[in-house]
Amino acid sequence: MIDLHMHTKYSDGTYTISEILQEAERIKLECISITDHDTCLAYNELKSKMTREKYSGKIIPGCELKSIVDGTTIEILGYNVNTDKLNKILPNFVPTYEKINTHETEKLCEIFKERGYTLITDHLNFDVRKESGEIAILEEVLSHPENNRFYEEVNYTDEHEFYRLHMSNPNSPYFIDNSSIIPKPEEVIDVIRSVSGLAFIPHVFIYGENSKKVFEKLTQDHLIDGIECYYSKFTDKQINFLLDYCKENKYFVSGGTDYHGKLKKEIAMGTGINNNLNIPACIIEPWAKFI
Repeated sequence: MIDLHMHTKYSDGTYTISEILQEAERIKLECISITDHDTCLAYNELKSKMTREKYSGKIIPGCELKSIVDGTTIEILGYNVNTDKLNKILPNFVPTYEKINTHETEKLCEIFKERGYTLITDHLNFDVRKESGEIAILEEVLSHPENNRFYEEVNYTDEHEFYRLHMSNPNSPYFIDNSSIIPKPEEVIDVIRSVSGLAFIPHVFIYGENSKKVFEKLTQDHLIDGIECYYSKFTDKQINFLLDYCKENKYFVSGGTDYHGKLKKEIAMGTGINNNLNIPACIIEPWAKFI
């Protein structure tokens, strides 16, 4: 069993490198990849023999970089990357977490106020350098009884679904356009390949009604190298569709839980949601390189 999609405190995960390695060792994962958002700094720690020895399995160097397709904010996974080279490139290539969070926070507040919702921003408490502002904003909006119509308006479930289905959805009134600050897929993939990496589409079905256009954009002319076919929120039907697609179109296959620790408590490393994943190690044989 393997898990090639997980995040640490270097991005929006809640666990340290050591804690990730210890958990991977405890559940006997054969191979992992740490794929922090827009950084490979975790791999600097893995150069320490003392740290690396906490996990006896294989590690594929990886990352997850933001991109955008027709207004929909997406991610692209990079595997087999030279992390030293990528860490030198990324600070001048991707917008900082703080810049994106500040932009999205300001725009989301404007939208709520324009739509007539009660929103008091003076006491909002979050750090844009580390946290997404929509969580605090949604909590504030939903704390006012007069805003209860919001639940019905967007069929609200949680902040993660709200981001995917609304904030990054051009068809939603809560859409926030990040096109001016996030690089295009071609640019992201060029960077991944410039550091000897392979580019994979992650969790393509979580983009809701925009999934089809994202998938078509990234597979046209074999823009990417592979597809994340196994994912915590995929149905068996979706997994099998992607596996068949990869086989027919000669794409590499990957899979991962998108583990974030306590931030996404429902997702367990290696096994996903309610043990719905068991990703076979054989899928990486055609393409993986290890550190």
